[in-house]
Amino acid sequence: MTSPNINNNLPIVGILGDGQLAMMMTQAYQRLGGKVFIFGSSHSGPASSIADQVFVGDPNKFDDLQAFFKAADVVTLENEFNDGKLLSYAALRCSTRVLPEPSRFSLIEDKLSEKLFFQELGIGLATFFEVKSENDLLDAQGYLKLAKGGYDGIGTYRVNNKEQALNIYRKIKSSGDILFEHAVDFKKELSVISVSDRNQAVFYPTVETHQEHGTCRYVTFPSGINKELEQNARSQVKRILNRLNTPGLFAFEFFVTNDDRLILNESAPRPHNSGHITLDLTDCCQFENHMRAITGLALREPQLTKESMTMVNLLGTKEGPFNSTHVTDRINDKNSSLTLYRKSESRVKRKMGHINLWGPNQKQRAIDLVQNLEI
Repeated sequence: MTSPNINNNLPIVGILGDGQLAMMMTQAYQRLGGKVFIFGSSHSGPASSIADQVFVGDPNKFDDLQAFFKAADVVTLENEFNDGKLLSYAALRCSTRVLPEPSRFSLIEDKLSEKLFFQELGIGLATFFEVKSENDLLDAQGYLKLAKGGYDGIGTYRVNNKEQALNIYRKIKSSGDILFEHAVDFKKELSVISVSDRNQAVFYPTVETHQEHGTCRYVTFPSGINKELEQNARSQVKRILNRLNTPGLFAFEFFVTNDDRLILNESAPRPHNSGHITLDLTDCCQFENHMRAITGLALREPQLTKESMTMVNLLGTKEGPFNSTHVTDRINDKNSSLTLYRKSESRVKRKMGHINLWGPNQKQRAIDLVQNLEI
């Protein structure tokens, strides 16, 4: 697909990944006049039908990546499943920038690396340790987590005692590095998104995230925290961004404890599901500012366009072909904006789209959607 109003002075951006985040990054950059090349596992990903060019292959094989890297001026990431060392090698061999920079990405590319990095910076964390053998396991409540590859609750296992921990560990010990994290009592979960271009960092409004079985179900703004707590969260994020010192967007998920302490749960070096609300809550969404940061365009300080908003993830409720017309016909809400992710097959809990709601009775309207919409 060829983008309208192409600005040939803008660098060509390559995105490693072809899912919905890549789709919305592509749309944002094409609106600015830029070209986007996509690297995916097939030609059927959400971003593939709108990209200017699609490359298909294995992201963990340099031979597959080589043509893609040479075709793009700058490469960015849709997820953390990539290998930082391979990215460094590909960037060097193909003379292509990768942002966030692989040496910086490697500090937070998995749950264990990021926690060790945050610990070094003095950021508040739940108590954790790497599990190298069964002897490391404790009789305690907490979570066994795969360091790499987990998302939406996948790769995270709640355990209440040592016996449960042993059973889970024996099942997953061949899947890669594992850490144990003690459970945290908290009253609220927050998402803080910031975009940096090394010269400055801009922040998006802090939102509250609401989870269901490890998957974000909906996001609300305002977040319900005071200014002091928000400034504390932003201060910690600035400390991390200053040390990372690489252009791009970063999302940070915090727990708020019962005594109003902040515990950083995890981070993401790319646009984030909680930031979909920015498509309608602010005048410059997370996707546009990320693309600005990695291509040398000036960042925009996002301004609120609504006083409040709720973003609801539309999750699959059954297995089989996805009928997008059924969804659009069932949603009759003038104070809303629907985004579907161009996925042809629905699966239970698969993210098929999202809807932003504003105006009165947002919570009830969100509940009605979740309870009544079959996807």
